[in-house]
Amino acid sequence: MSEWEFWKYVIIIGSILTYICWGFVFAIQGLLLLHGRPEAVAWLKRRYKMKSFMRELYVFMPMLMIFHFLLEVVPKLIGLDDAVIRFSVSDLIERAEEALK
Repeated sequence: MSEWEFWKYVIIIGSILTYICWGFVFAIQGLLLLHGRPEAVAWLKRRYKMKSFMRELYVFMPMLMIFHFLLEVVPKLIGLDDAVIRFSVSDLIERAEEALK
């Protein structure tokens, strides 16, 4: 393996792992924001402006959908939870706009 090939793998694998890790954080905080948790609102205010939030929302939308399914729908299906909060991007954007005013 040449040195160039090694660094190519490091960059690719590093990018994938970074997407997964930061996507995990963003998805959890996004779901907490949908639930109206004050900790998520404080995190949002500390970390984002509306433009950067919208950019990350677009990038991490697949992670949000996966985590919504895993943390909301699956517990409902196996009988651990009675209600599932409806996942709506417009509701998430609306809550973020309210928090960032």
